[in-house]
Amino acid sequence: MSQRVAFQGERGAFSEIAALRFFGSSIEPVPCRTFEEIFQKINYQEAEYGILPIENSQTGGINEAHDLLLHQELFAVGEVKLKVEHCLITKGETDFSLIEKVYSHPQALAQCAGFLSENLPHCQIIPVYDTAGSVKIIKDLKENKVAAIASSWAAEIFGLKIISQGIQDNKHNYTRFFVLSPEATPDLKSNKTSIIFAVVNKPGALYQGLKEFALRDINLTRLESRPSKQKPWEYIFYTDLEKGLKEQSVQEALTALKKHTTFVKVIGTYYSKAE
Repeated sequence: MSQRVAFQGERGAFSEIAALRFFGSSIEPVPCRTFEEIFQKINYQEAEYGILPIENSQTGGINEAHDLLLHQELFAVGEVKLKVEHCLITKGETDFSLIEKVYSHPQALAQCAGFLSENLPHCQIIPVYDTAGSVKIIKDLKENKVAAIASSWAAEIFGLKIISQGIQDNKHNYTRFFVLSPEATPDLKSNKTSIIFAVVNKPGALYQGLKEFALRDINLTRLESRPSKQKPWEYIFYTDLEKGLKEQSVQEALTALKKHTTFVKVIGTYYSKAE
């Protein structure tokens, strides 16, 4: 039986590619309009898993995703690191000079700003809700002098033409995704753990908290702060550890961390492939 996997965007979105990379081709895709809808589909048992982009190698953490992880009770049971390659997609073979409008998600437009400035400076740039959605939009338009920026998979799904591939300005553009599940599934293969915590309001609290990991030789691969939205200038920290949750050193570190924090939440533990 195929797994139902929820992701934000239309068919052909990079999140769907991440789902296929993790689960294989037998999934039942469940496209969602928003990140929040991914959580709803899983909570209402309309999907077994979700794919959530958590950070980009160029633009950093994705704020809305972080906020949802804080308040929702789903767990990260896997991760996918996907190289993002953007394509310029049209209804048919055409010259750059004939294109008048370019549609895509704001982040994709920003990641291709140099290409657009050099090759399509005359075009109207139109931000939309999703990269793959931009392909659907131009397919349904009656006009032909339009283009979209999205994945090659989106072009294939909607039957449109790729006229330029790899148009992102930085060729080392990766997005990291969490695989979400309603149940945590720690096992001995897990070699990475993600947590959220907030430190007590006293000098050196963050240093003391992070020291608990250093003392146990636990490497932190990420530390990112976000406003708590409860009090002005109060921050919550998102952290990735390079060890699985079942390891004794991690259990000891988390127990010790609680002395310096107001709360600690484990987002998940999972296997991460080496770069």
